[in-house]
Amino acid sequence: MAHENDTIYYICLVILFTVTFASTEEATALLKWKATFQNKNNSLLASWTLSTDACRGWYGVICFNGRTNRLKITDAGVIGTLHDFPFSFLLFLEYVDLSMNQLSGDLTELESLHLYSNHLSGPIPSELANLKNLFDLELCDNRLGGSIPITLGDLTQLKILYLYSNQLSGPIPSELLSGSIPASFGNLRNLHSLHLGDNKLSGSIPITIGDLTELKSVQFYLNQLSGPIPSELGNLKKLTYLDLSDNQLSGPIPVSFGNLRNMQSLYLGTNKLSSSIPKEVAYMDNLVVLSISYNGFSGHLPERLCKGGKLENFTVASNKLTGPIPSSLSKCSSFKWVRFNNNSFIGNLSEAFGIHPELLFIDLSDNDFHGELSNNWGKCKDLIDLQVARNNIGGRLPQINQIFYVMK
Repeated sequence: MAHENDTIYYICLVILFTVTFASTEEATALLKWKATFQNKNNSLLASWTLSTDACRGWYGVICFNGRTNRLKITDAGVIGTLHDFPFSFLLFLEYVDLSMNQLSGDLTELESLHLYSNHLSGPIPSELANLKNLFDLELCDNRLGGSIPITLGDLTQLKILYLYSNQLSGPIPSELLSGSIPASFGNLRNLHSLHLGDNKLSGSIPITIGDLTELKSVQFYLNQLSGPIPSELGNLKKLTYLDLSDNQLSGPIPVSFGNLRNMQSLYLGTNKLSSSIPKEVAYMDNLVVLSISYNGFSGHLPERLCKGGKLENFTVASNKLTGPIPSSLSKCSSFKWVRFNNNSFIGNLSEAFGIHPELLFIDLSDNDFHGELSNNWGKCKDLIDLQVARNNIGGRLPQINQIFYVMK
């Protein structure tokens, strides 16, 4: 019995020694990285010393079974590079957040990787594809350049990918968005968010985006994307946010968008889109924002827009739209910010709009409205800006308090 107890004691002692050694080795590696910082006297990292326990007293370090498991030093004022970051020593590291520091240089490896809002430059390393368990990659708001590496398509566990606000250029590689498993971006079936806005991406939107049916948010704004909006985007029934604005997209809004019943914010403004607005857009009855200004849309607005009673921001300025305002919009009680300006809408202004209790701003200028301004506008208690310039409006000015309106 005594011999058995001695054996258990010996095993526990070995385990304790192994964990202690591993923790000391990891601490030493992190201190060597800290020694490369330009600001070595960083106050938040003053706790990083060999005389303290890295797993108990070090800022931003969380351990599991005596091994470094999480490292979070976000917004810690670190000025340095990732060249000497001890990835190879931190074998049990599962989570790193180094965001909002002044890190520079190229990247190497990891699993959940947040490096947004830094000064990272150079290309996105293709070696990231070696991180087979990576599910969250956030590289936005840096100075990364070049094209998006094809190898990102190998990250089959990826759920979140943020690359916006960089200097990325070239087309989105077709290899990322089509082909067989595992080389295809279209096979990233767990992806929830895809943010590639504010880069220099060109080419068309691949139809295999429609295969990513877990997507809830897609942002491709401020790029140089061209061609039609793929009808396959109508397969993304969980989508709540879609921003394709400020590109060179052409053609109509796909009728398949009527399937996007969870959509809350749809931004298609500043493109080359044309044709009439399909009636299926009105099927998106959870819309809060519908922004399609600065395109070439023509014809009448669809009936039943705002039938869900949630539409707050509605902008169709600078198109070629005609006809009267549909009754569903003229009575939309949820309106806050509305732009109908620079089209060819017609109708009696005193009859075309009801009472909008939440309305803050409305621009009706540069159309063919006629009639008089109704006193009903005075019942919009929060309205601060009513623009009706360059129409065919006559009659007396109504009693409207606390409103700035333009009729010139």
